[in-house]
Amino acid sequence: MVKDRMVELLQDHFELNLYEARAYVALVAFGVLTPAELASVSEVPAPRTYDVLRSLEKKGFAISQPGKVNKYRPVHPKNILEKFIEEWQERVKEELELKRKAKNELIELMTPLIETEIPKYGVERVWVVRGIRNSTLKTREMLEDVKKEILLADDGYIAINLEEEIAQAAEKGVGVKIVVTRQILPRLQATKIMDLYKKGKIELKIVENMELPMLICDEEVFFALEDMAARYFNYETQVWIKDFRVVNLFKGKFNEYWEKAEKA
Repeated sequence: MVKDRMVELLQDHFELNLYEARAYVALVAFGVLTPAELASVSEVPAPRTYDVLRSLEKKGFAISQPGKVNKYRPVHPKNILEKFIEEWQERVKEELELKRKAKNELIELMTPLIETEIPKYGVERVWVVRGIRNSTLKTREMLEDVKKEILLADDGYIAINLEEEIAQAAEKGVGVKIVVTRQILPRLQATKIMDLYKKGKIELKIVENMELPMLICDEEVFFALEDMAARYFNYETQVWIKDFRVVNLFKGKFNEYWEKAEKA
């Protein structure tokens, strides 16, 4: 029903609870209502109508007319909804600024801890990463820290979703070789990766399929363990290893792909 959709939108996007949303829709429909009238024409329980109408007035969605029995009329939707969005934008700006300041302060406070991590704890060389969000964070970190070389054998995720990081590395002079499966090549056509390939700043080849996608950045390698069920639920297990011996083994596999691949 249209009424239910209006109530849903007011709840989901304009910070009204169920009874407030129902009351505002009733006010818009009937124009002016007393608390008793509101209870009779809406699904707001009679004991709650006074509180709900006062709350709507406080939030700017209604105006009251004092009298023996208070009457309420709605603020026009165009006015209050636009005003809400403007105020929400300001709140978001302030919250973003506070989060940026908090981030900068945390980095400043944590830098001494990071700098002393190696002598205190040694160097971790193997990590298991689960979930698409964590995998994205780890691969982004690798691409941002790479100094010399990126080797990417990709069957559909990294090249498309982390094109900015790959492009930035290439622009800094990092050598980039990418092998992708043929099925995802069309999705790369409008990306920075394809632009850089055409300019000769990265190398790009295609293969029909690959059994072991991987990302190699200098002496780090990141790859997924095969688990179709986990991949379906975006909880695929990824492994990160920092060891030149292991990386050399993966480079051998990457070179196999590279040799049999054809130019994009």
